[in-house]
This record gives sequence, C-alpha cells and structure tokens, in this order.
Amino acid sequence: MKKKYKISILIICGFLLIGCPPDDEITTYETIKSVRARLFSFDKNGIYPYFEEFNPEQLGIVVSPDSITTRTELATSFSFGNYAYAKGNTDESIYSNNAIDSLNVFTIYDFDENHPAGSNINDILLYLDGMGQTSELNINDLISFSHSLKFSTIPENDSLKFKVTGRITVEGIFNTETELVVLQ
Repeated sequence: MKKKYKISILIICGFLLIGCPPDDEITTYETIKSVRARLFSFDKNGIYPYFEEFNPEQLGIVVSPDSITTRTELATSFSFGNYAYAKGNTDESIYSNNAIDSLNVFTIYDFDENHPAGSNINDILLYLDGMGQTSELNINDLISFSHSLKFSTIPENDSLKFKVTGRITVEGIFNTETELVVLQ
C-alpha cells in the first residue's frame, strides 16, 4: 500500500512539474560600431525616405548605424516541463549599449550663398520625426540610435554631397560622407 501511495505522489508531482512552463528571458544588447549617412527626399505622396529621385524642396539626411554588433543572453529557469512547451512564451528585451550623440554636417560643394563648400550646415537642419513632422533642435544635443534631419532651405546648386562627423558613445569619433547626388 505504501508503494502505491509513493508512486501516486510521484506521478502527481511529475504532472505538476510538467505543467509549469519555464520562464525564458532573452536579452539582446546592440552596439553601434560605425554609421552611414544618406541623402533622401520625400516622394510625391510625402513619404520618406525616398532614394530614387530627389526633390530639391524636400531634402533630408539620415544618419544611422551601418555596422552593429549584437550580443544575446538567454536566461532559463529550470523545469522538468521544458520540453512539453514550445519556446513561444519568452520575454525579449533589446537594449542599445550606445548612441549617436553628436553630429556636424559639412558641405563638400557649395550649398547656397551662405554655405559655400566646407561650411557647417547644422543651422539649416531640422529634426524630422517618424510622421514627417519637423521641429527646431540643437543638433549637438541629440542622443539616439538613428537621426533623420530635413533641410530648412533649398540648395542653390545641383551637386550635393556632405561630410558628416560626430561621436558614437563608447566607440568614439566617426567621419562619413554621403554619396554624390546631382539634382535634375
């Protein structure tokens, strides 16, 4: 009788343990190693970034990660029921270890009368949010993974190319250039 009692308790405990899914937590850490800068425009529907044709009245520049390292950590609590459940009940957190925390944009060709080749053009750049709305900003107070900026003035020349310098926290100073765009 004692043997049947012990077996029954073991079976009940086994079902209880199998019935408890494990708590898995995935944490991903992303670190920006280098950035790239691209000129863009709004398309005829007002959607950006548009890289096919460039409207001189709707130009912007985006500075975003070009190279990212990723480190993923998995934390699993122990349960006999690990194999009884699909791994669909995980919690995932993504953290950025650094940011692009300062920018300076310089013309390589003359932009307009006030900004000849080699000029810093931070004064004619506006913050551009994900909905296409712009606002004034201090470009050197930005701290983000990626930056979208819109020109507040129209270029007077047809050749556009820019040098972008700045700092990635932890990684240090970066220098990059946009590709040459010739407006038609």
